[in-house]
Amino acid sequence: MLSASQTTLNWCLLAAAAVLLGHLVHRFSGFPRMLGYTAVGLAAGWAGFGDLPWPLQGSAALMLEVALGTSLLLAASQISLPWLLRQPWLMLQSLAESIAALVLTTAVLLVLDCGWAVSLAVGVVAMAASPTVLLRIAHDLNSSGAVTDRSLLLATLSTTLALLVALALMALLKPTEEGGLQFVAVGLGALLWHLLLSLLWAALLTAALWPVLRWRSSRSDPAALYLLAALTACAIVAAQWGGSAVLAFIAAGLLLRNLSPMPLLWPSAFLAANTMLNLLMFVLVASMASQVEWSAALILIVASAILARMIAKFGFVLLLGYGTAIGWRRQWPVACAQLPLSGVALLVVSALAQQWQILRPASAQLLGSIALPMIVICELLGVLLASTALWRSGDAQRGIGRAALLRVEKRHDA
Repeated sequence: MLSASQTTLNWCLLAAAAVLLGHLVHRFSGFPRMLGYTAVGLAAGWAGFGDLPWPLQGSAALMLEVALGTSLLLAASQISLPWLLRQPWLMLQSLAESIAALVLTTAVLLVLDCGWAVSLAVGVVAMAASPTVLLRIAHDLNSSGAVTDRSLLLATLSTTLALLVALALMALLKPTEEGGLQFVAVGLGALLWHLLLSLLWAALLTAALWPVLRWRSSRSDPAALYLLAALTACAIVAAQWGGSAVLAFIAAGLLLRNLSPMPLLWPSAFLAANTMLNLLMFVLVASMASQVEWSAALILIVASAILARMIAKFGFVLLLGYGTAIGWRRQWPVACAQLPLSGVALLVVSALAQQWQILRPASAQLLGSIALPMIVICELLGVLLASTALWRSGDAQRGIGRAALLRVEKRHDA
């Protein structure tokens, strides 16, 4: 085990390398910087550079939750509930593609003899998309428009559904010695208690943030520090008293958006902190996944799970896109944007593995071996496909990259 000072030095070097490689990737290819961040995390994990325990705990888990909190708060604060309730086809589309990913991924893993516990857990992970990744893509590509907004909305909805199902899985179903699942009736009370606590933390967080975000002085740096402190306090309180901090962040974002029609004034320093926290999160996700020991059987299982998830997401987003506001022809870029996985998926896998380590260590180990590579591969493929789709849809203009540099064209970031 490395000393605290050596671990801190290692992570400083990783952050510096990630920033440099991310800039080079964006400068010469035009793709988002997070591809460079993920590559650095993979290399660090293979080299054993990060020295982080699995499942995540302590400061690593807290950093992941705060990083997710900043992004999910921003993503959820863009959703108008009255408008959403008037879009039944859109809600049906989100529900259908999430449930299809759960069912199809679980079924494929059952066929491959992974057991009910692991199969259902990986299916829950497959439900989610990544609002964090989409926010970073939109920022790096200067993307805006109907496709970008719809992609972020569906990703936030599917993430919320995945978190709710994950809470139900942890509370109501326990792994057995044979790799199956056993229903625990007393867990229903615990589930309701966790949901109520999550709503309580969301209400308290909203009460803490809403007055500050209405002031003109909320653009100041101290206001950004206040927002980060409130998110960190919420994560710590949820870890000690119960409830889901990530669900609380989403609910708080919805409340902040719908309390007033006036736009929120996010401090620039808070947005900068969100960028840095996301950088560390992408490195963390990749470094954890690269520690898995590969085998031919594991490659087949992971590839099958990824393919099942892609078929479910693509199929139902396209199938139910006719009745949505942006029309059927613009659904394929939205479908591509639902492929990335990242921090929320890692948090769900870590929570399940931590709970199962005592009850069923073999299931906890197999879950990590399948889900962690799946998260990173979906993240990389999703970023490439989503970026290309946003370029093709016209929401993002490809004004950067090697070809643009050679033609001495004006870049979008000039």
